[in-house]
Amino acid sequence: MKEIAIKDYISKIDFKRDDWKLSEIKENLRKFLGEEPAIDIIYKKDVIINEFKGEAEEVRNVQKISIYFSENLDDKLQKLEFLID
Repeated sequence: MKEIAIKDYISKIDFKRDDWKLSEIKENLRKFLGEEPAIDIIYKKDVIINEFKGEAEEVRNVQKISIYFSENLDDKLQKLEFLID
């Protein structure tokens, strides 16, 4: 049940834009999980050359998100991973 709610919520976030916040994601997940989950975000770094400036620019994109939460009453941790493309 919690897994479905998390998958639905994460699928609605556009990680390619800069308008999302980790604190906001944690707060929204806390509302329907009943606990604050641990979230691990893995970034992919890339370097592009700006032909107009003649300079290299570092670009960071979200590659993977891992969310840790307790699924059952016995407090066993559950982990969900989402690959962002």
